[in-house]
Amino acid sequence: VLVLGASNIRLVIENWMKYGLLIRLPHSYVPLEDYGYFLLAWLSVPMSLAISLLVEYSMAKLATKARETKETRPEFVKKLATLERVALATHVTHLVFLLMFTSFIVYTRIYHPMAGSSALFISLITFLKLSSYALVNQELREAYVEGKPDEFYDTDAAYPKNISSRNLLYFFFAPTLCYQPSYPRTPAFRTTFFLKRVGELVVCLVMMYVLAEQYAKPTLANSLQALEERNLVTIIERVLKLSTTAVVIWLLMFYALFHAFLNALSEVLRFGDRTFYLAWWNSGNLATYWRLWNRPVYLFFKRHFYIPMVRRGLPPSVCQLLVFLVSAILHEFLVGVPTHSINGYAFLGMLGQIPLISFTRLLEKWRGKNSALGNTVFWITFCVVGQPTIALLYYYQWTANHKQVAPQ
Repeated sequence: VLVLGASNIRLVIENWMKYGLLIRLPHSYVPLEDYGYFLLAWLSVPMSLAISLLVEYSMAKLATKARETKETRPEFVKKLATLERVALATHVTHLVFLLMFTSFIVYTRIYHPMAGSSALFISLITFLKLSSYALVNQELREAYVEGKPDEFYDTDAAYPKNISSRNLLYFFFAPTLCYQPSYPRTPAFRTTFFLKRVGELVVCLVMMYVLAEQYAKPTLANSLQALEERNLVTIIERVLKLSTTAVVIWLLMFYALFHAFLNALSEVLRFGDRTFYLAWWNSGNLATYWRLWNRPVYLFFKRHFYIPMVRRGLPPSVCQLLVFLVSAILHEFLVGVPTHSINGYAFLGMLGQIPLISFTRLLEKWRGKNSALGNTVFWITFCVVGQPTIALLYYYQWTANHKQVAPQ
């Protein structure tokens, strides 16, 4: 521990002697125009919320009428099936517009990647939430029209009483991507717990910003010439130098988002289901990691993508491949659009997880589940090498697009 501490202190001093203080206020890097375009891109979010509520409210009224007249007017029930397709087409149209409009604004108008990433992240979260909202309500509506009793929710939350602006807004802010009419609630708001999480969030964000500006950014900037000259040895040295900072920033990001922010948000909403992650850091293979580290996204794909495809007869292995394919597209979307560099690196990086999953599973079978070999492969390939390399490639492409000159 003493040697590790001394080494890091030396690196801090060396960085200070070489670069001085590089940290400025965060807003100083973002052009004023980006804030306006961010708000413009964000306008598609409330529009999609309003359309989703309007469509589901109309379908709930029709479903109530169909249930009441099921015996006397069976043709109305058949008509409802046609209207379901219209509702589905409406949801698909406005949700696709939500992503395309935001992507267009971010890719063509917003300069800074962080501003663009924030706009895209909000739009993508809204897209996933409203997709779940539409799919779950369709299932509830079918059961309601057929007269099946609701055994899962209280009378006040059962369909169609759940179709309200208050219910939708609660779901929009709730730390989950899978919709249901009601969620477990905690008995009271804990002020001390909330303030602790907010304090942790602030500390993590400040540390991430300092590490990114003072340590990661100079390393990235000083790598541009090596990338242009295809100097493999220097590139490897840059990636390894960047890896330590990248891993620490990534761990801080994970703690800030999945522990501090989501728990603070849950406390405000008194949201009771708080399994946002499990012990992914001990994963013996990559498949286990992807199941544990981001539970909201994992549960969304399992609930609305994987299980429906399996029920339709597709082999589980094919379903897993399709889930990774969609995930790869979304990763490229989140990284490539804000950096104005849709070059496929993030897409290929995600697809590259598939052979690594098979490899780490074989290692786990060979050495046993308690072996650290598969876990070591995960940390090296994903954290030590993978993330710094992807960051370096997109930074290079972004600076090339904007013709920035690396500082000497």
